[in-house]
Amino acid sequence: MPGIDPQAPVSTLKGIGPAALLRLGNLGIARVQDLLFHLPLRYQDRRRILPIGSLQPEQEVAVRGQIELAEVVPGKRNMLVVRISDNTGFLSLRFFHFHPGLKAQLRRGLAIWCFGEVRRAFNGLEMIHPEWQVAASPIALNTPTHLTPFYPATEGLNQAQLRRWIGEALDNLSALPDLLPEPLRQGLPDLHTALRTIHQPQGEPPDPFHPAHRRLAFEELLAHRLALQLLRSRRVIEEAPVLAGAGRLWEDLLAQLPFQPTGAQQRVIAEIRADMARATPMQRLLQGDVGAGKTLVAVAASLYAIEAGYQVALMAPTEILAEQHRESFARWLAPLGIDSGWLAQKQGSAERRETLARLASGEIRMVVGTHALFQEEVRFQRLGLVIIDEQHRFGVDQRMQLRGKGENPHLLVMTATPIPRTLAMTLHADLDLSVLDELPPGRSPIDSVVISDQRREEVIERVRHAVLTGRQVYWVCPLIDESEALQLQAAEQSYVELSEALPELRVGLVHGRLKGAEKSAVMEAFKAGEIQLLVATTVIEVGVDVPNASLMIIENAERLGLSQLHQLRGRVGRGSAKSACVLMYHPPLSQKGRDRLAIMRESQDGFVIARKDLELRGPGEFLGVRQTGLANLRIADLSRDEDLLDQVAESAAALRQTSPALCHALVDRWLAGRLDYGDIA
Repeated sequence: MPGIDPQAPVSTLKGIGPAALLRLGNLGIARVQDLLFHLPLRYQDRRRILPIGSLQPEQEVAVRGQIELAEVVPGKRNMLVVRISDNTGFLSLRFFHFHPGLKAQLRRGLAIWCFGEVRRAFNGLEMIHPEWQVAASPIALNTPTHLTPFYPATEGLNQAQLRRWIGEALDNLSALPDLLPEPLRQGLPDLHTALRTIHQPQGEPPDPFHPAHRRLAFEELLAHRLALQLLRSRRVIEEAPVLAGAGRLWEDLLAQLPFQPTGAQQRVIAEIRADMARATPMQRLLQGDVGAGKTLVAVAASLYAIEAGYQVALMAPTEILAEQHRESFARWLAPLGIDSGWLAQKQGSAERRETLARLASGEIRMVVGTHALFQEEVRFQRLGLVIIDEQHRFGVDQRMQLRGKGENPHLLVMTATPIPRTLAMTLHADLDLSVLDELPPGRSPIDSVVISDQRREEVIERVRHAVLTGRQVYWVCPLIDESEALQLQAAEQSYVELSEALPELRVGLVHGRLKGAEKSAVMEAFKAGEIQLLVATTVIEVGVDVPNASLMIIENAERLGLSQLHQLRGRVGRGSAKSACVLMYHPPLSQKGRDRLAIMRESQDGFVIARKDLELRGPGEFLGVRQTGLANLRIADLSRDEDLLDQVAESAAALRQTSPALCHALVDRWLAGRLDYGDIA
């Protein structure tokens, strides 16, 4: 079907009705060109024809012969049996499901090509429901000339349909423009060559390191980087409030602090202050390891905004983390006469109405909240700064929603999941990057011990000893309910067992299914020292600060990602006492689990750990699907293709300078319809 526009909807192709259109949409295919970027998962070699006489059971092969007979064999369920031969032997083809016209199609004397798995039958060898085609002569058979691709599919779509539609798109490949100028390719093939090589390989199957794959990965990464930069450029031309002041509030707070900010904190605060003093919106990402002091930097930024007469909103992904920030900000801002508040789902209606009214009037200068800050009824008098903590839990579009609450407020996003700088600059090309690479003095190293859960009794004794010496302990379990399939100790079961084993201790339990008020009550009791041993799920991963807690036990540690283990471990070591983390695993330990726990034992550097986590788990699982669109890359892989990122950055800069139209075309090709980037066009 020549003359099809690659931009046309896939419904243009024959055989794609409403049902197929919906199913293709589930695969991310809406336009004809989307079919071309839907790449095979694997290939079969159907080009080589084997003599029938050489076949062996369990082979998956292609054969060619002549139909000797075709007959319907009666029984409980009729079946069609076709007997074929070449000059070396005979083979039966058996069809249990067939329409009446099939027997007429497979008539005696026709040449046949078929592909399937060879099985042993009572009267020789056979294939069950093979793929086939017939012709008047062997010469007229249209047998494969390239490897046969197998594509990601969905219920209701089969490989034959996908191959046919992708084949039609390939027939119109000349209409698809190559958007990557030759000088930027760095020796990679042109687009048409790359697509034909991947969909119709003539030689060996192209793996992800093949130049054809690399060509498409490069273009996809380039499109994502351009999308984020175009978002940023739209923000840069907007006018933001100028938050410039003498910094008296920050100086007043510094005078009250019992410590001096680190050099890294001072450097980052200066970067933020310079950004907010300009009339263009700040867009800055703050990366810092566990305990590096990101909260103090956020407080400093807030004080500069408040001094300039504006309000500040800080959003956190969980109520526990939001409440932790609420307490920290209240503790630091109240002595300066600054009123702060918070918004969360668990608030009563009267308290919520009062907070909303005080926010709208400007009486509350600083508000902390969860997703509740997105809601339509939340209005600010003069929002000047938005801070988002643990930003990998939120998407680009959610950042935009919260910004929409003010007149182009400045934006500071923070994360304690450090990632390599090259990756950070690609993932967050719409943001400037600041790194807290220095821990405050007094943070002592945490001893990490890897131990089998067969030594559980020894660990319990260690918990008893720690509490009797005046310390508090976390006991972390990955699941709430018991799961025999995964052999994970559930938090509720551990709570019962530990309460019985340690009757002299005050034991508490916190997990994600508790109501907000119940969760808060348990955490408050733990902070106050009323609970000595806290059994918890990973809900305490971030935001919990109890300096007296010096021991953490993590059950089934081999099941958790490195960055999550590092976050959990960071809940101890916050006081003056020597702290330890016991990583308890359930044997036998896989090689991957062994490697993961060895890294935790050997390193406390969040950047080293994040790098290893990325290598072990891959970008999708490591980054989380909502961090940015890059977590859902179709072709590229951030860990595998990281060496392309410097070239991607250079090419993006060159294209933006010389070919703005190409930039938009690349973004449209790879990201059309994606919510995160809906503001670009």
